[in-house]
Amino acid sequence: MHDDRILLEGRLSRFTTDHLSPAVHRDRAPLTLTAWPVPGEPVPFAEAVQQEFTPIEVGAAWGRPWSTLWIHVTGELPAGWADVPGTAPEVAVDFGFGHGAGFQAEGLAWTPDGRTIKAVSPYNSHLPVTPGAPVDFYLECAANPNVGHTGFRPTPNGDPATAGTEPIYRLAQLELVLRDVAVWELQADLFTLGGLMAELPLASSRRAEILMALQRAVDVADPDDLAGTAPDARAELADVLSRPAAASAHRVAAVGHAHIDSAWLWPVRETIRKCARTFSNVLELAEADPDFRFACSSAQQYAWMKEHYPELFTRITAAVQRGQFVPVGGMWVESDTNMPGSEAMARQFVAGKGFFLENFGVETEEVWLPDSFGYSGALPQIVRASGSRWFLTQKISWNQVNTMPHHTFWWEGIDGSRVFTHFPPSDTYN
Repeated sequence: MHDDRILLEGRLSRFTTDHLSPAVHRDRAPLTLTAWPVPGEPVPFAEAVQQEFTPIEVGAAWGRPWSTLWIHVTGELPAGWADVPGTAPEVAVDFGFGHGAGFQAEGLAWTPDGRTIKAVSPYNSHLPVTPGAPVDFYLECAANPNVGHTGFRPTPNGDPATAGTEPIYRLAQLELVLRDVAVWELQADLFTLGGLMAELPLASSRRAEILMALQRAVDVADPDDLAGTAPDARAELADVLSRPAAASAHRVAAVGHAHIDSAWLWPVRETIRKCARTFSNVLELAEADPDFRFACSSAQQYAWMKEHYPELFTRITAAVQRGQFVPVGGMWVESDTNMPGSEAMARQFVAGKGFFLENFGVETEEVWLPDSFGYSGALPQIVRASGSRWFLTQKISWNQVNTMPHHTFWWEGIDGSRVFTHFPPSDTYN
C-alpha cells in the first residue's frame, strides 16, 4: 500500500510557511518611534516617561546585555482600514527575536497613564489597538541575553559587569498591521490540528482522518486569494475539529500556568519584571474570555507585584475574586526541601498561606513543587500540619537511577502523616 504521509505533511508545512503565514497581515503602516535608553538599572514607568526621548527607526541596533530601552510609540490608523470587513488592526513587534520562546528580548506595553497593557515576546508579538483612536503607548524593552545555551559553563553575558556594551539586538519590526481574521483563524485551525495529529500514533484512524481533512483544506485554499478562500478551507476542518475524543478518554481541564523561577539565569530584578509581563498577559486573556483560568504559585511573586506594580496587583486581586487567577501552593516560593531545616520549611507555609489569606481571603490546600530537586521525608508531616492536603511534583521524572513506579499515590512521611500526591505522567512541566 502506498504511504504518502510524509509527502502530504511536507506539503502542509510548505503551505503554512510559504503562503498562509505571510497572508495573515493584509496591510502595514508605519508608526512614529522615539526612545530613551536607561543608563543603568531599570526605572519605574513614572520616571522613564519624564526623560528626553529621541527618534529611533526600525532596523536600529539597540540594547547592551541586561539593559533597558523605553520606546514611545504614536501614530494614526490609516483612514482606509476602517472600512475593510473581516479585518482587525494591531501593532506587530519584533525586537530582533531569535529562535525559541525565551532567553531573549521581551517587552511590556504601558498606556500613557501608567497602566500595563500586555507583554511582547517571540510567540506573543502583537499589541491591541482601538479602531478610531490614536495609537499612543510606551514599550519597556528588556535586552536580556541568552545565557541558557552555555549550559553550566561560564559566560560573560551572565553578569552586566562583564557582558560588554555593544548592542545585541536590532529592532526588526514595530508597525501597524491589518490582520485578516479569516486567514488568522485558518492558521490557528491548522496549528491546532497539526499539533493533535503529531501526538497521535501513526496507525491511528483519527490521525489519518485529520491528515485527509488538512489536505482538503489546502486543496480548497487558493494561495492567490487566501482572504476569499480561507472560510471554505476552515469548513473542511470543522468536522475533525468538533469531533470529541473516544468515550474512554480522560476528561482534562486545561488551566493556564507560567513556571517562573524566582531566581534562575537572570537577575532577581528581571524575575520581578517577568512576573509583571506574564501577569499582564494573563489578565488580558482573562478579560477576553470569562472561562479562562490561570494557576500561579509563590506568594513572593504576588508580593513583588504589590510592591512594584500596585495597579497590576489590584487587577490580579479582582481576577482572584472572580475565580480566574488562582493562587496555588501555599508556600512563599517553590522551595527546595532537602537543604532547609524543618523550621525554614514550616515558615514557607506560614508566610505563604498568610499572604494568600490576608490579601485574597484564599486558603490553599495543595503544595505545588513541580521543579524542586528532591523531597524530604519530613514534608508530609509539615504539609498536613499546615492544613494542606495534596502534593504535586514533576521533578521525580529526572531521576537518573530509580524510575518512580506510580503517578498518583499516598505519600507517607517519617511520622506516618500521609498526603495525596500526583506526579504528572508527561515527564515535563513545559
